[in-house]
Amino acid sequence: MPVRSGCRRVSRKVMHIHRYVLAGLLAASSVATAQSRPAVSLPAAATSAEPPAVLESTIVRAPGPGLWRVTRGENTLWVFGRVSPLPAGMVWNPARIRSIVASADAVIAEPSVMVGADMGFFAKLALLPSLIGVRDLPDNRSLREVLPPASYARWARLKAQHRGIDGSSEHWRPMFAASAMYDQALRERGLSQKNVVGAELGDALKARGLKITPASATLTIAEPRKAVREFKATQLADVRCFDRVLDQVEYGMGTLAERADAWATGDVAALRRLQPASARHECEDAVLSGSFGQKYGLDTLQAKARARWIAAAEASLSSHHVALSVLPMDEVLAADGVVAALAAKGYLVQAPDEQPSNAPAAPVAAAPSSATTVR
Repeated sequence: MPVRSGCRRVSRKVMHIHRYVLAGLLAASSVATAQSRPAVSLPAAATSAEPPAVLESTIVRAPGPGLWRVTRGENTLWVFGRVSPLPAGMVWNPARIRSIVASADAVIAEPSVMVGADMGFFAKLALLPSLIGVRDLPDNRSLREVLPPASYARWARLKAQHRGIDGSSEHWRPMFAASAMYDQALRERGLSQKNVVGAELGDALKARGLKITPASATLTIAEPRKAVREFKATQLADVRCFDRVLDQVEYGMGTLAERADAWATGDVAALRRLQPASARHECEDAVLSGSFGQKYGLDTLQAKARARWIAAAEASLSSHHVALSVLPMDEVLAADGVVAALAAKGYLVQAPDEQPSNAPAAPVAAAPSSATTVR
């Protein structure tokens, strides 16, 4: 889930978990560039390596899938699932979202955590020098020293295939090194993690003058300098995260491209079939559930944020005729996602291909002006 500090968002993207530490936990995002990076996903099964072909996008104004409909009585919460990565040149058609925002009584943000520091802007500026080296392994160790031999051999082989990775990555924590390789692999395939849906939603909300309802859990770090020192000295249990991300690099790029195609063309059945296993849990646990995360209360934030989204959704369904929320597709489709949690509470949840023909429909985007196939 996204990580926010102050008014600026740092995505939940685990592959850039150092952004979580730098911009979220350590409250430096007010002076650093925040990026939106959704969680990295892995295919359920990896069988063979794929050639690093560049993804060709022929999409113009791709509509994306229809919206999931959650109802109780006469009230409806429309849920739009976003996918990342997508082709770098793809342009999304936001007609459905804009139409719903135009008539919505509420828009609910996706679950997020807000991590700040009990300090002012200039104190945050002064904190920045202490962040240098935060992604490095403690005691100047190297990946060769901390990884199992098989994992390091795999890293070295893939690094030779995916050139352009920072040379200093040999001394980075495994999860950060894997992040750099994943990003390079995406670039080589013409894939981008830019959150095109979030940008369009923001424009629609601004045009309507509608404020978004937060669904966040907040934590304030009283002594951020101390937290930085402790994090630098902590050896994270991130080898499982490292291995899972390299699975994606070696085997999963084709699946990501296929899922992008399914999303762009609105193929809900394919999105279900391509619903991936995720590296998120292994990578998040490396920081959030270890001794460092437990000490600062990071291990409980995500559950709190998800509970607040569910509470906000229930409140909306009890008082608003029309509401909207944009969520990562895994939260929409997963058996343990927040949409499934609403279904378990007795709300009627209908996927786009499950809604009866006589049901009130979400607005349909205008057809794209050219082919919508991602190759």
